[in-house]
Amino acid sequence: MNRKEHSFGIIPLRKVGKTFEVLLVKHQAGHWAFPKGHAEIHETPQETAERELFEEVGLKVDKWILTAPLEESYTFQKMDDLISKAVTYFPAFVTGLLNLREAEISDAKWLSLEDAETLCTFPPSKALCEMLKQSCPSYY
Repeated sequence: MNRKEHSFGIIPLRKVGKTFEVLLVKHQAGHWAFPKGHAEIHETPQETAERELFEEVGLKVDKWILTAPLEESYTFQKMDDLISKAVTYFPAFVTGLLNLREAEISDAKWLSLEDAETLCTFPPSKALCEMLKQSCPSYY
């Protein structure tokens, strides 16, 4: 059976001295990516992304970075289903202390975009790091 899914997430950024770092999370399934999740009824995409960020890692959005979100899409097999997934990400500076939701997230790391690109498990997430560097050159 073919199924379509759409998730929303934040690409969490912070400034450390004169450099910028991005947060990657290790999902319980074992892959490294950005925090994301599915919308609840009557949520906007940004509201979903903010809620998921807080639920998964305990952080809140301080300042949105881009006016247009970044997108990734991929297909994967889950049991007998072939799932086509699209994810909309909103890059943002975040604030707060990490508090991982261990039922979903097993680890998290603040990294440079270059190091994050290396650690990301899947090519679409690696491409997001590159897109972010190109979209926000004044930050890097």
